[in-house]
Amino acid sequence: MTSYANNRTKTIVFNCQKELNRDSISNRCNQLFNTPNEIVYLKKMYSYALKKDSVAMQGFILSNMIKNYYNRTECDSVRYWFNILEKIALENKLYQVYFDSYNLLCTVDVYEQKYDEAIENANKLYLHAKELNNTDGLIASYENSGIIYMETFRYVEAIKAFNEGLALLKKSNNRRYGYEFQLTTYIIESDLKLRDYNGAKESVEDAKKILHEWKSKKKSLPYDRCAWLIDCYYIAMYVGLNQPKNAEKYIESAKKYVDKVNDSYVYYYFYYTCASYYQLIKNYTEAINNIDKASSIFIYQPALQLKGKILLESGKYKEAAFAYDFALNELDSMYCESFSKQINQLRTIHEVDKLEIKNKELEIESRTLKLKIVVSLAVILLAVSVVSFVYIIRIRKIRNKLRISDKMLKEDKRRLLDSEKELIAEKDKVEKSLKYKDIFLANMNHEVRTPLNAIVGFSSLLTDLYKDGSSQEYVNIIKYNTDLLLKLINDTLDASSLQTGLLSFDYEQVDINSTCSSLIEEMKHNLKDGVILHFIPDVEGEFYLRTDAIRLSQLLSNLLLNSVKFTEKGDIYLRYKIDYVCNQVIFSVEDTGKGIPEEMQKIIFESFQKLDVFGQGLGLGLTLVKLISIKLGGSVAVDSSYKNGTRIIFIHPIN
Repeated sequence: MTSYANNRTKTIVFNCQKELNRDSISNRCNQLFNTPNEIVYLKKMYSYALKKDSVAMQGFILSNMIKNYYNRTECDSVRYWFNILEKIALENKLYQVYFDSYNLLCTVDVYEQKYDEAIENANKLYLHAKELNNTDGLIASYENSGIIYMETFRYVEAIKAFNEGLALLKKSNNRRYGYEFQLTTYIIESDLKLRDYNGAKESVEDAKKILHEWKSKKKSLPYDRCAWLIDCYYIAMYVGLNQPKNAEKYIESAKKYVDKVNDSYVYYYFYYTCASYYQLIKNYTEAINNIDKASSIFIYQPALQLKGKILLESGKYKEAAFAYDFALNELDSMYCESFSKQINQLRTIHEVDKLEIKNKELEIESRTLKLKIVVSLAVILLAVSVVSFVYIIRIRKIRNKLRISDKMLKEDKRRLLDSEKELIAEKDKVEKSLKYKDIFLANMNHEVRTPLNAIVGFSSLLTDLYKDGSSQEYVNIIKYNTDLLLKLINDTLDASSLQTGLLSFDYEQVDINSTCSSLIEEMKHNLKDGVILHFIPDVEGEFYLRTDAIRLSQLLSNLLLNSVKFTEKGDIYLRYKIDYVCNQVIFSVEDTGKGIPEEMQKIIFESFQKLDVFGQGLGLGLTLVKLISIKLGGSVAVDSSYKNGTRIIFIHPIN
């Protein structure tokens, strides 16, 4: 039995033997989250795990210790304990705790701006995970890549990396809600940096769902910390959207967690977002108060820039300039402080010299002039030195960022080239399969059409032989259906030929009025009683159009046949108009039939569509219409504005 004192509650007593399991340790860590007592507890449990020779628990406890040191930004401790964990984890194949902790190690390098080490460790992490084919390692590498992208201001790439990690997480059998929540918060912060408030809102809603599912599973979780962070994101989002009332509501909601959570980053982010809210409502005193609280926790570039902006808006220009200068020159702030002291010393000397000159103006005039020249040269040399130093530092930073960008671009290029090769290979396979299918279908149609022609012919002979009532009716049914089947076979053959490019088009000057009149005469014997067929030309006499006469007739015939099939009474119109401005002829077939539902109008030109469950289908007629219109260089579509039936418009170019 072991006991220790918790500085936030009374003394806690625990039993090492009973608590040497994942759930108990996780629950206890959530109670002591981010406190020094958490480390005290974990070290006692680690000693007990060593005593019991429980390797799996040693790895689990060490990973929790590393998380605690990471959250409290004790970077050297993270590195020290990772070196101990690495040997245990790799020897015993404890890959999940190994890769989770390796990810934190890489992130420490990023936050310390050691980008070269961060990139090197990130590459090692990715290659090791790929070598072991370990999902946890790949997820960790995506997270680490995303963090590097965020730190180098490439937020779009960061969001992509985090989403890839989330996708892998959601595919795993064992849901890791804490990890999902963590990756989602990175996406939210990237969206906010991009000012994509719609994307940020969606991601915040996702984070709330994850937190709700996490809580419903009765898993151990730092609920107050996560809920507080979500409120902070809402504050930042509504400040960005210039909605101070909504932001104020979430500030009030967030305040209840201030004394419940011990997490430096969330404290920093809360004060930072509150400062941006008070800046929005022009309460600059509270804004400065909150941004100073944030900066007392972490000295981050965004907080320094926000402070400069607040001071500038409040009219404190000198303080604003200092804040901006501090933000831009954070790395050489110590040098700048030293430079300031030297300037002050020079000014003091200069003032003393001026007093001496006034007292002994005639005696030391030449000496004073020399002193001024020396001081001026010293100031100029010092200024040049400072500018040169700042320039060199910035050039090094830019080179480091360019080196990182170059590595990433080369890797992206390699992946794109590999993907392009795979896509081309798959495309070739699909095209070959489609070509073989169409050739097979065309050959089969030729084979089927030969015996079918014989059936059609003999059914015609039967019509002449049987003249009595019932026999005549049966024979007519046979003839109608064999004609219908033959048309379907012909349509299938034509469609296949068009798709495979086996059907050639013969262009010539065709009299449109004569062609349309012939079609009208052919269709009249198919009309139902009470239906009248009309042809309305744009010009009387002759009008010639360069086209394929057979295919144009086939297209218009199919449109008319569909109108005849679905029109029980009323009128059917075949028209055309000549558009000289756009250099095209606009054909239309219009009827007073049942019409085409709006949701069907976009797919009506696909094969074998039906307007209702019980009625006859459309076959391949409209599919052929679409294929022929494309081959003729035109287009075909349903006129959705026509409500008295169906109107289909075909546009043929005038060449």
